[in-house]
Amino acid sequence: MEEIGKVIEIKETIAKIEITPSEGCAHCSQANICNPLGRNKKVIELNNNIQAQVGDWVKIEIKEKHRILSLLLVLGVPVMLFVVGVFLGGRLRNDKSSAILAGVGLFLGFLVVKIINNYLTKKGKSLAYIKEKISAPNHCN
Repeated sequence: MEEIGKVIEIKETIAKIEITPSEGCAHCSQANICNPLGRNKKVIELNNNIQAQVGDWVKIEIKEKHRILSLLLVLGVPVMLFVVGVFLGGRLRNDKSSAILAGVGLFLGFLVVKIINNYLTKKGKSLAYIKEKISAPNHCN
């Protein structure tokens, strides 16, 4: 899986990259999962292994062998903690507690994913990586 993004910030060895979801995302039934707020752009941080500079356009890739792991991490951890929250709230026999704890579990799940991603990025072991610099895509300024 490849995406194209623009480097918007460099901090030490980490590049902050703004990605506009590809046309394939518009037709994907799972697009709302990847981009739940429906924003036109996402910002990710990756190890700057190609010494990209601010303003450079880059191609980002997730290796085939990491796709399942990436999916499990991004979706599995939040869903698991959501279910734990529902279960714990159900043990209190209160729908309100169940809903609140489910929301807290979901939030903690996304927080855990962010922490894991930051850790992997700093260690240079991110599931995604910057493949190469490219010229600006036709649909971009």
